[in-house]
Amino acid sequence: MPPNPVIALVGASGWLGRYIGPALLANGLTDAEHFHALNRSGPSNAYTAWPVAWHHDLAEAPSPDVVILSLRPDDFRAGNFHCPDALVISVMAGVLAAEIAEKTGASRIIRALPNALAEVGQSYTPWTAAAAAGEADKSLARAIFSGIGTEAEVPGEAQIDVMTALSGAGPAYAALLATALIKAAESQGLSPSLARGAAENLVCNAALLLKGRIAEAPDIVQSFIDYDGVIAEGLRTTRAAGHDESIAKGLEAALVKVRQMNLG
Repeated sequence: MPPNPVIALVGASGWLGRYIGPALLANGLTDAEHFHALNRSGPSNAYTAWPVAWHHDLAEAPSPDVVILSLRPDDFRAGNFHCPDALVISVMAGVLAAEIAEKTGASRIIRALPNALAEVGQSYTPWTAAAAAGEADKSLARAIFSGIGTEAEVPGEAQIDVMTALSGAGPAYAALLATALIKAAESQGLSPSLARGAAENLVCNAALLLKGRIAEAPDIVQSFIDYDGVIAEGLRTTRAAGHDESIAKGLEAALVKVRQMNLG
């Protein structure tokens, strides 16, 4: 991989691309001269710090060393992304490496699944590499995804599917919990503002006590139950109502959807 690889980012102003592109430029993974942004709507304010070139089609960009696919699966399947000599990094959910290889002609493929926390530099990005991807390819992927949070290599696409349903949710499950807490608090007579304040403190701030200690989560729950106070009663009742089973069923249903998407 050259020091300033030619990188073409397809979907450069999309919901992930507008964070991935500026981060890799800011971190010096390539320079503006060698970065090519592709979208259908033209220049984005996310790139005002860099004089990057904008294109509507991959064929308009100079032969890229790296093509990052950050677009909807349907748009990928309908477009022309032939780039057989490039490292192809896909952040699309539900598009398997075999389909990407067939569509692009490339063999060096890395599939990754960032989440919405890329917006604040806190994405957790699992990724997996095809056999043809070399160590330099993997190192570049690590650097790209470290720029928007943390990254983790996983053994294969089956794990990417599970992570699509799990970490790929971003703030969705936290928002679901917050919504339930707010509704429950309001039903007990709290004003909407008080209910929202309490829920935000629980979902956003209390979670900081778990940062770096997530393996201790079961022990923390058990410590509250063992104390046998007010919160213990709430926890026991929530579990008895099927909390853990509901989460498992939700993850399973999401995984079924991912596998359906994989079929095209």
